[in-house]
Amino acid sequence: MKRMAVALFAFVLLLGTAACAEAANAPIAFEDVVAENGMVAAANRLASEAGVSILKKGGNAVDAAVATALALNVVEPNASGIGGGGFATIRLKNGEIFCWDFREVAPASATKDLFSSEQSKKEKWSFEGGKSIGVPGSVAGLFTILEKYGTMTFAEVAAPAIELAEKGFPADALLVSMVKDNFEKLSAYNPDGTSYTPEGLPLEEGKLLQQPKLAATFRLLAEKGPSEFYKGPIGEAVVAAVTKAGGKMTMEDLANYKIEQRTPVRGTYRGYEVVAPPPASSAGTHIIQILNVMENFPVKEWGHNSENFLHHLAETSKMMFADRSKYMADTAFTNVPLKGLTSKEYAKTLADSIGEKAKTEIPHGDPFVFEGGEKKISGLPAGEHNEHYSTTHFSVLDKDGNMVGWTWTINYFFGSGVFVPEYGFMLNDEMDDFSTDPASVNAPEPGKRPLSSMTPTLVLAPDGKPFMTLGSPGATRIILAVAQIIVNAVDFGMSMDEAIEAPRLFNSVSGGKAGKLAIEAGIDDGTLNALKARGHDLDPRPKDLYFGGAQGIMLKDGKIIGGADSRRNGAAVGY
Repeated sequence: MKRMAVALFAFVLLLGTAACAEAANAPIAFEDVVAENGMVAAANRLASEAGVSILKKGGNAVDAAVATALALNVVEPNASGIGGGGFATIRLKNGEIFCWDFREVAPASATKDLFSSEQSKKEKWSFEGGKSIGVPGSVAGLFTILEKYGTMTFAEVAAPAIELAEKGFPADALLVSMVKDNFEKLSAYNPDGTSYTPEGLPLEEGKLLQQPKLAATFRLLAEKGPSEFYKGPIGEAVVAAVTKAGGKMTMEDLANYKIEQRTPVRGTYRGYEVVAPPPASSAGTHIIQILNVMENFPVKEWGHNSENFLHHLAETSKMMFADRSKYMADTAFTNVPLKGLTSKEYAKTLADSIGEKAKTEIPHGDPFVFEGGEKKISGLPAGEHNEHYSTTHFSVLDKDGNMVGWTWTINYFFGSGVFVPEYGFMLNDEMDDFSTDPASVNAPEPGKRPLSSMTPTLVLAPDGKPFMTLGSPGATRIILAVAQIIVNAVDFGMSMDEAIEAPRLFNSVSGGKAGKLAIEAGIDDGTLNALKARGHDLDPRPKDLYFGGAQGIMLKDGKIIGGADSRRNGAAVGY
């Protein structure tokens, strides 16, 4: 019912009729899923069911997470898979928290000026074809995390995905639309077709999508392990596909890939602890920065999505993005002031700078003052990439209290457009997350991880017990989506799905200039007019994928409560 209500609401909004105002004031349509033993919330019901099937067999949250990830590669191949990379944040039942970075890295052939020429821009080198492909980290992530924290074998957790790939499933409208949107790219690099463009034509809605080669790939990995990808025949096929599409990747690049265990960034918001990945993921740091600023204001007193609340959040967002653009990059290559950016003292200076009117000139701040050390900045700003809305996130919680947040991607939908035909999966175009400016702190370099906004986030209650696991796709809009969901739950007492479904905003900065304030459908006209009067340049948008596709699980009053974003085909499944 929720999906129907939201779809109808969006349709009415687009019509622009008198009913628009009434719809804007209508209650949020949400549908919490409540369970006793465990839950998976993912962007596709089949993937959530795959994860829950592992929980029912006695697997823990990590076992279920790997099963869910593999199933998403099958049913949502446009957004993630073994040809990409990502991050996972894990809290075990004993309270230990681990953060794993299996983000793609630039191959050894990468140079800082790789994407700076007019030719590279004209020919779309950074986001199509072989030059756009980073060394995939997903297989290393899947195996490392399962071996360290799981209780089942790869073959056992891969079984649901293998069955889905072999037996097939009816292609849904969203997948078909993504194939059609990317058909030109897919056709350009795969003249013989792909699993999603059979006989050179786009997949049709309702048609059974079977992927026997992908199933065989999962079986091969189960039998022989990740070396088949990084040192064996799968890797050789990847290198061949990259080379054929105009890129330069070698078997040495694959063999040298390493997954990294990271120390998570941590912060607090009104007594709740927020835990998320550090750079090359920028989002966790900046979510904490946003929450630190908003903690200075009487948010609950102002009211949800009120004029005051939205104004202060928009101004905070702009200052955060100015800092992100200036400082964020792979910490192995540049010094990032993480302590300063997450400092409550620094946040107080930002909060104090917010006035009654919207600012249009947004300089970066100086978090190094709160770092306690010498400034060591090299290069120019990282730049912004915020228009695409691909990637996927899922959350898992088991009966013992193990929690997993997992966000992974192939970047743009269908990534580089390059398919590995022998093994049935897409390759990423993650090199586009580097800057085109060779002087940038986020310029391509061999072995460097491109800046990311993926942030599988855990929130702990004031007593230290699990409260939420959540995350979202949506490029840089991930940061605001996750921050707003946390505020919705903590300040306004919303349940998981209610917090996810609430209308969102997004306001970024480019070159020190404020962008438009994107406002999602559902904010009343009076508030919009008040924001305009304060100087905000509004960009009203429908409720859709632009604002993300969050999936989350909450523990509240002894209940497991799941929420899945209707902006995507999300589904929370519990038992």
